[in-house]
Amino acid sequence: MRNSRGCHAYVWTAFRKQRLKRGFRLRQLRLEEYVLCYVAEGSGEITVNGKKHGIEARTLIMLTPAMRIDELSVPSGPLQMYRLHYTRIDAASPAGGKQAAAPGAQKRLAGEAAGAEVFPVASASAFVTKLEELYRLGQEADECLHLRAQSLFYDLLATACEERSARAKGGDSSVAATIDYMKKHFREALDLGALPKLAGLTPSSYCRAFKRAVGMTPGEYLTQLRMEEAKAMLSSSSSANRVKDVARSVGFSDELYFSRLFKKREGLSPQIYMKQAGQRVAIASKLFLQDHFLAIGIQPIAAPSFPNYFPTRTGFPVYLQQRLRGTKALNAERSITPQEVLPLSPDVIVQIDTGQEQGQGEWKKLGETFMFNGYLSWHEYQRQIGTVFNKENQAQRIIDHVQKVEKAAREALLPVTRQGEWTIVRVLENEVRLYGTEGHALTDLFYDKLGFQPDPHVTHASYKPDALMELVRIDPERIILFWSEKEDVERLWPNPLWQSLRAVRENKVYYPESKNWDPWGPLGREYMIEQCTAYFLRAIPSI
Repeated sequence: MRNSRGCHAYVWTAFRKQRLKRGFRLRQLRLEEYVLCYVAEGSGEITVNGKKHGIEARTLIMLTPAMRIDELSVPSGPLQMYRLHYTRIDAASPAGGKQAAAPGAQKRLAGEAAGAEVFPVASASAFVTKLEELYRLGQEADECLHLRAQSLFYDLLATACEERSARAKGGDSSVAATIDYMKKHFREALDLGALPKLAGLTPSSYCRAFKRAVGMTPGEYLTQLRMEEAKAMLSSSSSANRVKDVARSVGFSDELYFSRLFKKREGLSPQIYMKQAGQRVAIASKLFLQDHFLAIGIQPIAAPSFPNYFPTRTGFPVYLQQRLRGTKALNAERSITPQEVLPLSPDVIVQIDTGQEQGQGEWKKLGETFMFNGYLSWHEYQRQIGTVFNKENQAQRIIDHVQKVEKAAREALLPVTRQGEWTIVRVLENEVRLYGTEGHALTDLFYDKLGFQPDPHVTHASYKPDALMELVRIDPERIILFWSEKEDVERLWPNPLWQSLRAVRENKVYYPESKNWDPWGPLGREYMIEQCTAYFLRAIPSI
């Protein structure tokens, strides 16, 4: 049966991940292919066919052949972008090749328009996961993986088309204008009832479109804007009558109502928040305790980073990059010294007493240094930090929240976890590590919390180094590769011992982009659960 919408297909031709530095500027470029751009981080401006668009994180840009990019600029900080090029193939043509551009023909492509289409993506996390997986598959030479990549490419195009159509039906371009208006005027006495009229929609249509755009109601979004500004103001000064001034500055005429609302959202009063937020905490440990501090409302003035591992500008993982703006990155790939931290005038320096790190005696001599015992579970760290910094309630609340996230993910993953037995492997340059069933934050999350079933032959704790021969003995049914660099995996893959494994022969080796998966802190754990769930629900068909 002939497709009534026309015989043509789409093929992606190039895929790039770019990090554009502050001050970057591109001028005058005419496109020869379709281009889908997704901004994952940062902000900038793009001018297409004479029309300027502001772009920021979660923004999708759809461009078509013959469009002219007049300028792309990044005036304030780095911008991370995915850029996917693709072309249309006319299956009805004798050669099955590219169709010559014909008047109106390009209108048939999802996302085609007279001008660039720029809009926020509601399902941003899932969209990035798909982009990362497509990028990974694009590096492979295997034909089966190529077909999977092409399928994923169509899924991305369909998602972009659906997002665009939903916003067009819901009037989301007008909603975006009201969001900008709220950002500029949230400090004033805003009349939320006037926003639907401003968008040209009925109140019910406006609320649906608004929630689809930002994931919350207009009232919730307004409160979030005000509370984020209030927290920044409370953290920056300790002047008299501060709470009353802050309440009025962010749009609340009633100080009592502001205080009740603040305590309900943050777990403590504005007065206590102001006092505690003023503490200058520097984290001088190799462990990522900044995750735990951020979760309870304390932004450290300095924290460890790994610039050669994480591809961000600061060396912080992607899920912490924006939240740690203003925090000094301490390169933890070498020893952190007191001389790096003391000039910041910290009130408290946090260290982990592992008994192994060099120079810990030097830190202990500093009276303002607090030493935590090493290698506790993430929630034990959270409770200890909450106790030391008088935030026990906030610490317990974040622990309860992560447990709810774990439970929800476990239920969502049942179609996957009931299918077989799993073995966790990490491939490094000179060794293959085999993870056990306990004694490690990764295995605790993967097996105990999310419900994956370990191979019964794996009985050890933590992990075994140099375990390739052990893997051959076990011959696992399914393997998942965590935290493994692409070049190390490619080096291992042709090894006859690796090729002899049942999981390899049956194509049951799973390799998600897991560099930013971190189960040791509440924010990283929640990010990892979200990414892990999305990956496996896509990669493993249900029974």
